[in-house]
Amino acid sequence: MYQLRSLLVFITASLFFFSCKKQSAEEEPGTCAVLNNIKIACNSPVTIGETIKFGAPEIGGYRIYSWIEPNNFHDQYPHEEISYAELKNEGWYYLALSVSECETKVDSVYIDVKLQQGTPACTVANNTGNYSNLADDSYSSVSKGIDPSFGELALEGSGSYTNLTVLFHPEWRTKEPEDGIYTTINVPSFDPVDYNYNKVYISTVKQSIYWGSYPDQQVYVSHVAGKLQVRFCSLKLGGNNGYSYTTQVSANLVEK
Repeated sequence: MYQLRSLLVFITASLFFFSCKKQSAEEEPGTCAVLNNIKIACNSPVTIGETIKFGAPEIGGYRIYSWIEPNNFHDQYPHEEISYAELKNEGWYYLALSVSECETKVDSVYIDVKLQQGTPACTVANNTGNYSNLADDSYSSVSKGIDPSFGELALEGSGSYTNLTVLFHPEWRTKEPEDGIYTTINVPSFDPVDYNYNKVYISTVKQSIYWGSYPDQQVYVSHVAGKLQVRFCSLKLGGNNGYSYTTQVSANLVEK
C-alpha cells in the first residue's frame, strides 16, 4: 500500500510539472517555422495618387503585428493600404510579428513612390516667358545653383532687366531633381516637416514689383540632353506694391 501511494504521488506531480511547462519553439516547429519564413509583400513601386498595398500573411491564433512606417506612423493589422500615395509615404516599412511561444519575426521592405509624369498643355520657346498682361521676356542666361537668399537649389533665367526663378524643395539641395510633375507653393520657404518634396516656388520682378506663385499649380520638370528643364502654362503670380495685382505666365527654362 505504501508503494502504491508513493507511485500515485509521483504520477500526480509529474502531470502537474509537464502541464505547466511552456513548450519551446523546437517542440512546436509548425508555428515557429511558418513565422520564421514570413516575408512582407508590397506593390512597390507606385506612382503618386495610386494605392500602396503591403502586408504579411495571417498566421492565426494570438499574434501581434506591429508596423513602423515612414514618419513614425504605427499600425497593427496584417495587411495595410494607403489609398493615395504621396512622396511622404516613401521609405522603409518595418514589421515585428510576435507569437508567444516563438522568437519575434522582424522584416522590412522599401516602398518607392514615383512622381507623376506629364507634359504641359502649351508650347513655349526655350528660355522665354509669356505673360498675360505684362511684357514678355527672353532669358539669355539660365543657370542652376544654390540661391544665395534662401539656400535652396534654383533654376534662374535672367536677361536684360528681367529674371524668372524656380526655387526647389530642400530635398534637391544636394541632388538633381527628378523628372515629373511638381506643385507650387506661395511662399519662398518650405515646411521642414513636409516630406512631399515635389514642391517649387516661382518668382520674378517686373515693373519694380515682386511677383510670387499662387499655390497648387502644376509645373513640369524634365531634362534635355542632361540639362534641367522647367515648363509651365498660365501660371498665376501675385504682386503687391500697396495694391494687389495678378498675372499669368507660361514659360520654358532650359539650363545652359
